[in-house]
Amino acid sequence: MITFQRILFPVDFSEQCVAIVPAVKAMAKQFQAQLELLHVVDLPMAWFGSAEAAAWAALISAERLREEGRIALDRFIAKHFADFPVAGVVDEGEAGREIADCAEEKHTDLIMMPTRGYGAFRAFLLGSITAKVLHDAHCPVWTGVHAEELAAHPPQRWKQLLCALDTEARDTAVLKWCAEFAAGQGLEVRLVHAVEGVDATLTKERDPSLYEFLFNVARERMAEMQAEAGTSFEVCYLGGNVGRAVHQAAVSHNADLVVIGRGVMQKKLGRLRSSVASVIQQAPCPVISI
Repeated sequence: MITFQRILFPVDFSEQCVAIVPAVKAMAKQFQAQLELLHVVDLPMAWFGSAEAAAWAALISAERLREEGRIALDRFIAKHFADFPVAGVVDEGEAGREIADCAEEKHTDLIMMPTRGYGAFRAFLLGSITAKVLHDAHCPVWTGVHAEELAAHPPQRWKQLLCALDTEARDTAVLKWCAEFAAGQGLEVRLVHAVEGVDATLTKERDPSLYEFLFNVARERMAEMQAEAGTSFEVCYLGGNVGRAVHQAAVSHNADLVVIGRGVMQKKLGRLRSSVASVIQQAPCPVISI
């Protein structure tokens, strides 16, 4: 059974970080996980061998920055996790890399991070640190949206899981992961696939033969994947942008959680390289990317 025994919560003390604290606590409680908070001190590059930034060394005390980071983390824990067992760690370096490395070293099962941006701007913004972690981390990454939306989707109330799939062979592993995770949590699963090549310029009315051909190809491929995975979930086929398609399906089916694979991000120009960010930015509920 898939579970999360060790959860890593990187904190930068921002409003977005504070907003997902209830979700982090709820997730740790639901899975009875060990929770570790990580704050990465952004030291001047001089301490990492950059000659160009060496002048900073004379002006800023690295030890003072470390101490301030430790004090800030302790205060954050005292304020937001006073009644919750957590471990706090302060590291230093480039945040995205350090978070991914820490998760690898600690055998973390899940990283929980907020997205960036508010309101309409969320559709255009994905924090550079979050993007780096999504690219480098080997474990699943949970990304959250607005606090009011998170409150409507706590893990103890999850019922509907939406799995966004491409038709590449590697997404069969994503399908298997969803099936196992859903079985362990008692969730209903629906699949969503954005049919490649179908957009506003290609409609059923304008070119019915090509339209039907593309959808039939998608249906055949999804059937093959489900047969390989041993599943028979309902599939929602939609045309157009992947992010919009997943958003539409999530809203239509009252999804509490979206799961998407991000392995293609490691391949240059892979289709899901941009789609992962698009799904996260537009999702009306939390997203776990694996």
